Amino acid sequence: MNLFRLLQARAAAGKPVRVALIGAGKFGSMFLAQVPHTPGLEVAVIVDIDRDRAREACRTVGWEPERIAATAFTDDGVRAIAGDAIDVVVEATGNPAAGIRHARAAIAAGKHIVMVNVEADVLAGPLLADEAREAGVV
Repeated sequence: MNLFRLLQARAAAGKPVRVALIGAGKFGSMFLAQVPHTPGLEVAVIVDIDRDRAREACRTVGWEPERIAATAFTDDGVRAIAGDAIDVVVEATGNPAAGIRHARAAIAAGKHIVMVNVEADVLAGPLLADEAREAGVV
């Protein structure tokens, strides 16, 4: 399985993997820098307690104004996860309580989650993995 080829196929089909990034800090910015160079991947929503800082992170990593304008920005991660606008959640807040809350919301909504939040993973990783497996998500 080559993930790049799978993403290219999704791009060609007009069905990119739609991501909610939660946390536009250091890791979040590194992730955002790769998005314009990854066909088949779309950040539909960015969640951060400071939406202006999140927009500035996008500008800093080189996002075009059109891409920023096409992206939703919010400070409510649970609400962003609940909608149909995303397929995958990237949790990068670094806050263990928020990370666990977001992971559980993603699992309950049937969304896959990429847990970058080491602090949450240390506290509840095996429990979250079990819950995800039972719900049929990764």
